[in-house]
Formats: sequence, structure tokens, C-alpha cells
Amino acid sequence: MRLALLQNDSVPGDKAWQLTALREVAQHLSNRADLLVTPELFMTGYRLPAVEMRALAEPADGAFAQAVSALAAETGVAILYGFPERAGDVVYNSVQVFDGKGDSIAIYRKLHLPSADERDAFAMGDKLVTFDLKGFRIAPLICYDVEFPESVRACVNAGADLVIAPTALRKHWAQIAEMMIPVRALENGVFVAYANQAGSEADWEYAGLSCIIGPDGQQLARAADEPAVILAELDHGAVAKARERLTYLTDARFKLVGPAL
Repeated sequence: MRLALLQNDSVPGDKAWQLTALREVAQHLSNRADLLVTPELFMTGYRLPAVEMRALAEPADGAFAQAVSALAAETGVAILYGFPERAGDVVYNSVQVFDGKGDSIAIYRKLHLPSADERDAFAMGDKLVTFDLKGFRIAPLICYDVEFPESVRACVNAGADLVIAPTALRKHWAQIAEMMIPVRALENGVFVAYANQAGSEADWEYAGLSCIIGPDGQQLARAADEPAVILAELDHGAVAKARERLTYLTDARFKLVGPAL
């Protein structure tokens, strides 16, 4: 599978600008990529007050989603994008996936909300999601979710060959992109893709450092801190080879308990 990550410098609150940026990249990648991934909350940008974020939220079949669906169908590139999802009176920090025909094949809602700002704006999701594309079983997570080893292991136990994590990682947390993401791939024998923002929004400066990591923990593609599109071709056979080499998944003894007190 040919995977592309968009590391963009967003304009918070400007959906038209975001859609234009996505359209330019997707059209360029037609016949060059099977799946294009955007950062967390791509539709709106991340750094917005909770009231404004909630006001900008759209349902999963809203105007922005319809435009992304049409773009996927036009280019033949599946698109996974981040957006504030309105579901009745509740808003989630979500990602949605449209396949290359423009059909919605997955919606995932962020499980772990790391700050008061996010908890003011969003409700927490309550389940993992997987979808199939080009022979891969793919599990989306969002930002903070991937920092918990339990989250990625749960995705792998659900059959994932590839974990995709859109994020909005600030520069002073760069070690997460540089160190933690390769470890998540290595310890689970799974491809991990981490799609971050570039530049800055309001008082936040983003780390960039989007990456695609192989199931052996080796870097297949890595951005710097500027806007970029990175691509890698994923070999499904590498998953089995990595898990044969490091047998963490079969050797783990998580049912052990300590002695009774």
C-alpha cells in the first residue's frame, strides 16, 4: 500500500482554506498514493476555544465531509481526515475515512482527552475501530491515544497491521514523535503512521516530525518541521517477519498476578 501523510500549516477556523490545501495534495497524489492522512482536527485546525470549536463542528455527513468524499472519488485516493464531529448535542474529536470511491468506511472518536481545553470541547469516544484497505487492516488512533501502549496493543489484538495516528504535537513534546512512535511500532510488530501539524497556531508551535515507521521500528519516511507531504510503500509481509523476529505478542504473560496480601 502506498501511504501519504500531509503535514500542513493550518488556518484555524478557515474550512475553505483547509479544503483547498487538501484538494491540491490529493490531486497531486492521484495514481501515486492509496491513502492520504491529515493531522488531528484538520477541518478546523486544533488551537481554537472550546466554544468556537463546538460551533464549527459538523456531522459526519456534513458539507465538509461531502467535499472530502467527492475529492476521494475524483482522485481515487482514500482520505483519512480529522474533524470535530457533531452527533446531536455531543461533539467528538474524530477522524473519518473515505475510500477511493468516496464511500465512508470508518469513523473513530478519540478515547483519551489530555487537557482541560479538549475536555471542555469534546466528549470521549468509547471504542476502537478498524477498517480494511489494500489488504491491510488499519486502526486509527488520535494523538494522545497512541502514547498509551495499551491502545496500540489493543489495535494489534484486533488484527491491525497499520496504526494511523493524526496528531497536533507541540514542539516541546518532540521526543514523542522521535522516540515513542518507533517504539510503538517495534513492540507490536506493526506499521505506525503519525501525521502532525507544521508551523504554529495562536500560542502553539508544532513539532512537525510526521513519520511512517515500519514494524521493525525502522523509519520509512520522516518530515522535518516545515509543511510537507511524505510517502512510503508498505510491504504487508514485513509485519509477519517483524513478529517472527521479536515474539512479544505470543510471549506476553499479562494474566499473571502478584501474590495475595
